[in-house]
Amino acid sequence: MYVRDTYDVAVAGGGTAGAVAAIAAARTGARTLLVERYGTLGGALALGMNLLGAADGEGYWALGGIGRELVERLRPAGGATAASTDPQFGSVLAQDPEVLKLHLLDLAVGAGVELLLHTTTLDVVQGPDGPAGVRVVTKRGIEFAGARVLVDCTGDADLAASAGAGFTVGRASDRRTQPASRIFRVGGVNMEAVWDYLRHHPDDLEPPKGWTGGRYDVERLRATPGATIEAFGALIKRARAAGDWTIPRYRLGLYTLPGRHDVGVNVTRTHGVDGTDPDDLTRAEVETSLQMLQVVAFLRGYVPGFEEAHIVSTPYQVGIRETRHVRGGYVLEQDDVLSGRDFADQVGRGAYPLDVHDVDARRGGSVLRPIRRSFGIPMRCLLPEGVSRLVVGGRPISATHEAAGSIRGQAVCMVTGHAAGVIAALAAKGERDTHDLDPDQVRATLREQGALLERGEHIDQPAPDSVRVLDPA
Repeated sequence: MYVRDTYDVAVAGGGTAGAVAAIAAARTGARTLLVERYGTLGGALALGMNLLGAADGEGYWALGGIGRELVERLRPAGGATAASTDPQFGSVLAQDPEVLKLHLLDLAVGAGVELLLHTTTLDVVQGPDGPAGVRVVTKRGIEFAGARVLVDCTGDADLAASAGAGFTVGRASDRRTQPASRIFRVGGVNMEAVWDYLRHHPDDLEPPKGWTGGRYDVERLRATPGATIEAFGALIKRARAAGDWTIPRYRLGLYTLPGRHDVGVNVTRTHGVDGTDPDDLTRAEVETSLQMLQVVAFLRGYVPGFEEAHIVSTPYQVGIRETRHVRGGYVLEQDDVLSGRDFADQVGRGAYPLDVHDVDARRGGSVLRPIRRSFGIPMRCLLPEGVSRLVVGGRPISATHEAAGSIRGQAVCMVTGHAAGVIAALAAKGERDTHDLDPDQVRATLREQGALLERGEHIDQPAPDSVRVLDPA
């Protein structure tokens, strides 16, 4: 077995949380290895969905630090709009996933992160007093990388489970998980024709569940860069009656970038998927891929403005909303999220709505409850009980099935990834267990890196110097 160096911090997974975690660890002074199974960074952040819930329902930022820096960096590069307030999501911000992937990689390289791409994390290797490193699978075979502290940003708590951490799966009552989906992009769209259709068929422009913003019409959506368009329920009903629609969704979501002729499409869905089971993952990939063909045929045949539409990009994998939730020193609950609760040891804030997609395919809907006031995320939620020198970031942190509907949001994953990277770096540099760190030390370091631990900065204010990018080149 090939043996690599020993690192201060090894991060498993270079997705939304993991890439930010690695950058944070490196900037905190730790020699950091980032292991990613694909050839790019970004994960779900690069699937094509707009960035939602970076600010709460009153317009106060929850996303700060490295995540916010990335957003500010994309804007002058033509890869993102400014954030706009939104009654449903708190804030909406359109982003180009292709531009995002390149700039995220540039941030990681610039921070000194050592990358190991096209590599899958296999398991944790235990030493006499806790994890000693990870085994990984490369084209060369199985290799070992030593690490003083591990960060699990696999999305499924793979490392934590391998190390013996306790966890729950999905809904507590029956272990059922939220469905899986694929977001893809289509080009050749005449958006003026789309807007014209919706203007003359306002009943086919449906306010999403949880909408509290008054009128939901073309003029409002066009005035909100990055707004999510929820529409075409009447056309889907007609297509279903004609046998042209079998997907268990009753309306279609579009993500637009102003001035562009390509849009992101969010409508595929498959239920009963265990994201840790390769057979289930394979089924989900096949089902959602074939659904994409059905969606494009529907768009071309039923929706004005899409007559010449064609697929321009598909995601690297099906999007998994939920698998394992580790058991940490605190389990974040639905009431914590909805009440905007603060904690003495909070290491970040979340504002993505409580977005729980129904586990039952027959209902095909979701419950989406806006977050009026952002909530604190305790450091204890990132530290699995019973496992030393291991931190979790992203959607598997310690939370209930319901609260995880908010935790899984991309902006929140960047927040928890940032915190996980700082925790790991401080523990490694101080040669301490992650559970023995002083939360105030972690919080002070996060503040130095621009993270937002309290409310106070409104999206109408210019970005502070800590996150403003003056020369993205």
